[in-house]
Amino acid sequence: MKRVGLIFIYFLFISCEQNEIAIEKHPMGEIEESQISMGSNYSKQIFYNASTNMGVSNNLKTDWDLAFESSENGAQIIINSSTFSQISELTNHLFDDPVSIADLTWQWDSPEGIYYSTAFGVTPSSNTYILDRGYNLDGTLRGYRKIKIDSVNSTAFFITCANLDNTGIQNFEVKKDNRYNYQYLSFNDNSIINIELPKNDWDLVFTQYTHLFVDNIETPAYLVTGVLINYLNNVMVAKDTVNSFDEITVDIINTYSFSNSQDAIGYNWKEYNFQSQAYTVNTDIIYILKDVSDRYFKIRFIDFYNENGIKGYPKFEIQEL
Repeated sequence: MKRVGLIFIYFLFISCEQNEIAIEKHPMGEIEESQISMGSNYSKQIFYNASTNMGVSNNLKTDWDLAFESSENGAQIIINSSTFSQISELTNHLFDDPVSIADLTWQWDSPEGIYYSTAFGVTPSSNTYILDRGYNLDGTLRGYRKIKIDSVNSTAFFITCANLDNTGIQNFEVKKDNRYNYQYLSFNDNSIINIELPKNDWDLVFTQYTHLFVDNIETPAYLVTGVLINYLNNVMVAKDTVNSFDEITVDIINTYSFSNSQDAIGYNWKEYNFQSQAYTVNTDIIYILKDVSDRYFKIRFIDFYNENGIKGYPKFEIQEL
């Protein structure tokens, strides 16, 4: 999402409504519990499959920098919002021109997903971009990279990258694979790496990510910890704060409006109490999840701590409808 001078961020709230959802009648599943081990410093990104109630893949959030849309017609690029990365686009600027970081204005991806806005834009230009790679796990800065998108076609992205002083220039071909949502590039060792599983194998990812606040001009972007959905593969979520967990059945599915926003679950199922210096979970919020296999589940978060009282271990109940 772009800013020039002062940042004004306008959220577009779009939800996909379904008038009738045909679900074959079957007995409800058992209520199961699951706890996700992100770590006390939220170091891990954990991909989760609802049908198996298992974390199916995990990685350090600092393992990657850029992700490239992997469909044949895909042309969008996202930054690693879990490290609080940001992008600045330079116009009327040659790739090897000197750069002053102090003079840059920064842009972030919308947490709602690429259908809303990205820092690179819907179609990345041939201008030079400066990537602020955000923070390491110990809070130190990860540094900067200079990037130019040379071309995009149905099979690959072609980009040029360098350090700000024009050392370390490298050309990358990032090949597409329609089995995945994204292909990933890491500047840790300048390599293409695997992060996501195939898009049909997961529903949710537990991660830190950059949230954008529409009403906070001084601090429009903030790092939060929560849950993002596999929205590019038709995973959708509805939210219920009226009915209890036990009252939600398949018979009322058609009363919900489902959202395909990436942050439809998000982070605010919990809140931080500054007096007690602890997180509390709102157990009155129930999420109804349509997974990659078109199965429906209800989810209720019940804790954010493990048995040793360490934060970063979200715990929830899940039941198939």
